[in-house]
Amino acid sequence: MKPTVSTYQRYRLVGRDGSRHDMPQPQANRRSQSVSGLSRWALACAALMSFAVTPVSAESIAPLAQASPATRPQPSTAPRAQPAPAPAAAQAPAAAAAASTARETELQLAPFVRQIRAANKAILSKRTEQEIAGTSIERAGSAFQPQASVSVLNGRQRLKNTPEEDLIRQGLGLYDRTGVDYSVGVSQLLETGAKVEAKATMSKFLTNITRNIRQNDNDDYKAFYGLTLTQPLARDAGRDVTLARVRVAELDTRAAQFASGDTEASVVAEAVFSYWDLLLAQERAGSAIEKVRMGERLLQEARALNRQGRLPQSEIWEVENNLGRFQAGLSEARQGVQERVNKLRTLLMIAANEAPGSLRASDSLPAVQNRVVGFEEAMRRAIERRDDYRMRKVMVEREGIQLAYANNQGLPKLDLVASYGLNGLEMSAARSLSYMRMNDFPSWTLGLQLSMPLGENRQAKADVQAAKLRREDALLQLKALEVAIANDIDTGIGMLASANERWSLWKDVAEREQRQLELERTRLSAGRSDMREILLREERAINARLAVVEQQVAWSKADVLLEAAQGQLLDRWR
Repeated sequence: MKPTVSTYQRYRLVGRDGSRHDMPQPQANRRSQSVSGLSRWALACAALMSFAVTPVSAESIAPLAQASPATRPQPSTAPRAQPAPAPAAAQAPAAAAAASTARETELQLAPFVRQIRAANKAILSKRTEQEIAGTSIERAGSAFQPQASVSVLNGRQRLKNTPEEDLIRQGLGLYDRTGVDYSVGVSQLLETGAKVEAKATMSKFLTNITRNIRQNDNDDYKAFYGLTLTQPLARDAGRDVTLARVRVAELDTRAAQFASGDTEASVVAEAVFSYWDLLLAQERAGSAIEKVRMGERLLQEARALNRQGRLPQSEIWEVENNLGRFQAGLSEARQGVQERVNKLRTLLMIAANEAPGSLRASDSLPAVQNRVVGFEEAMRRAIERRDDYRMRKVMVEREGIQLAYANNQGLPKLDLVASYGLNGLEMSAARSLSYMRMNDFPSWTLGLQLSMPLGENRQAKADVQAAKLRREDALLQLKALEVAIANDIDTGIGMLASANERWSLWKDVAEREQRQLELERTRLSAGRSDMREILLREERAINARLAVVEQQVAWSKADVLLEAAQGQLLDRWR
């Protein structure tokens, strides 16, 4: 039995070192970690997430400077001190960003998901497999289609008579027959397992015996109407056995339908995560630009104070070092945006050289809500709606039918055979086919036919054993998935609550950091602070605001994961 893969093993937030990242801890200098989550939903998916909820470092990036109010949470409603205008050199990153934005294509989430569902190769492949599985129903049902048979045989028989035949056949020494035999029949398999066949034959012939008796070459016509019934009484008897192939084909089609829905939900989850990752990368890039602007502005102020003799040269070096770090972070942030744009292109099946313009996520992040989800109700929805669970239930039912069929095939083959027919023999075709003339010459048979192996039926025994094992395996997989779903639901509820709590805490931190920055600027104006402290406070304020956005993204992803765990993710995008 293959191990069941939890929804949160597919989408879990893990770091490069394999560790979980739950809540960021505020630090002045820390490196951002790229995180990826792996999905094995239904028939294999790509990585669904590349997002770390670790706090933002000095190199961390997010375009808060350019974010809309709906997208970017504001840490405080208090008026913020406006820095002095940056010199021309400080405006270079903004100019580059504006030039890049001019080549970007705005991408909204809902149209993006619709396009993914319509064009993604994995989804289209599963839909094709579903259609192929649907043809098996027609193929299995064709066993009950009436079958017609027609034959026309022209031939001659020339046989030497035995001594006994020679006495009966007037001592001619041989038997010579020439003629044409016609046959028409229709047969059909019934749901009870019985096979019914209706048949009519006509033979036009002339023998050397009749030629010798009649002294002419007139043909004889022999006709037959008959009906034959073969009804199994043991093996292959009953509707359950006869319709087993049709029912298995129907269950295979349902399983393929659920597999298609499972794959579609997995790809949609991957698309939504990739979209939020791009939005977060844009926020980080904007934050890196804001840091560069801040560093250049502080460098200008530090040089001015140095010229006045109020600041040592070492302070300028400190600002220059941090500015270099900020610029390196901006370069890394832009590369992160490019990587996530290419991931979206891959989902859309678009090569970078085919669409050189970049993509830009234009939607706002969902508002963080303090939503309460009951475990029992969520579990009930998951059992009813998750396609992977419904597929496993179908497979259990399918293996049950296969087991019943295997048990039946171990029985001896005992058939009831009955036939009835009318015979006619005349010198014309019409007279030989006349019911009034044939009615006096009926023929019938009634009996049993038995066929069975001598000794133990080893093939049937092996088939039954294999069918039992397959059914046990299907039950184990169903139970394992049910346990995984329960744990998924519990994990999802906890993740949603934790993300909401972290967002609220970081929002308070961001507000306090902003107030501390404003206070530190006031102290600097009064000569009671230094440039290094201002630099630290500026960076911590930017990092705190970015951490709020990160937790908002974490909440959005946790919300998607919980919907996926309950099997209702696709409802949002119908």
